[in-house]
Amino acid sequence: MTAAGFQDLPEAEDAHERDLEAEQFDDSDGAYAVAEPDPFSQPAVPLRRPALRPELRAALDSQQPGDLNTLTTPALPPLPVPSGLGQLLPDGLRRGSTVAVTSSVSLLLALLGPASAAGAWTAMVGMPAISAEAALEAGIELERLAIISAPEPGWTGASWTTAVGALLDAVDVVVARPGGAGADPGAMQGTSGVTDGDARRLNARARSKGGILVLFGQQAASWPAVEIELSATHDRWIGIDRGYGRLRQRQLRVMATGRGRSARPRNTDLWL
Repeated sequence: MTAAGFQDLPEAEDAHERDLEAEQFDDSDGAYAVAEPDPFSQPAVPLRRPALRPELRAALDSQQPGDLNTLTTPALPPLPVPSGLGQLLPDGLRRGSTVAVTSSVSLLLALLGPASAAGAWTAMVGMPAISAEAALEAGIELERLAIISAPEPGWTGASWTTAVGALLDAVDVVVARPGGAGADPGAMQGTSGVTDGDARRLNARARSKGGILVLFGQQAASWPAVEIELSATHDRWIGIDRGYGRLRQRQLRVMATGRGRSARPRNTDLWL
C-alpha cells in the first residue's frame, strides 16, 4: 500500500509481516487476543520512519535546545538574621538547612525575629511556654506564628515526627524541641526523642521543601546532620548599678559550631 509521505515496503517484507501476525494470533482463550511476541525468538523487523517534508525537517533542525535551568524551580532566597549574628550566619538562614539552638529562648527568639518580620511563617512544636510579649518584642509577627500543643497524653516519637514533617511541607520555619514538652519518656526513642532514621528523613524533608528546621534544647546537640549549632555561653545585663536603676540591655555571648567551613567554633556578642 502506498500513502503520501511513506515509502513502499517490498512484497517479501509484506509477506513476512503477515506470517508474523498469524503466528502471534492466539485464540486459545476465546478472546481473539494478540499474543505478545517473544523478543528472543525471531529477529525484530526494522520499522520504517515516515519521510518528513523538507520544510518540516528544516524547521526542526533550526530549533535551538532550551536551557535546562528554565525547567527547574528557582531557589528561594535565605531568610535574614539579626545583624549581631551576621558574622556567624553570613548567608542568613539558608532554605533547606537544619539549625540547632541548644540554649536560651532569648537567642532563639532573636534568631527568628528578622525572618518573621520579613514575612516568613513560623511554627513551634513541643516547645516550653513562650511569652507572646517577648516574641513580639523580638520582631516575631504573632499573626504568622503557630504553636502546636502536645496531644494527650503527650508527645511520642511517631506523633512528634508526624507533626514536624507535616509542618515542613507548608511553613517556612519549623522550630521543634526533640523530646517535646510533656512527652512520655518511655514512648520516645533515642537521645533526641526520635530514631536516627526519622531524624535524617526530617532533614531530607526540609531540604526538598525548602523549609528551615530549627531544633531547640540540649537534646538538639545530638541530632544528626545539623549544619550549624548556636549556643549562648555567657550573658550580662546593663542598667542596674549598685542595686538601683532599670534594666536596659542584655548582652549574649553566642558561639557557633557546625560542619564544613563552620566546623571551627566562632564567637560573637549579641545585644538584646
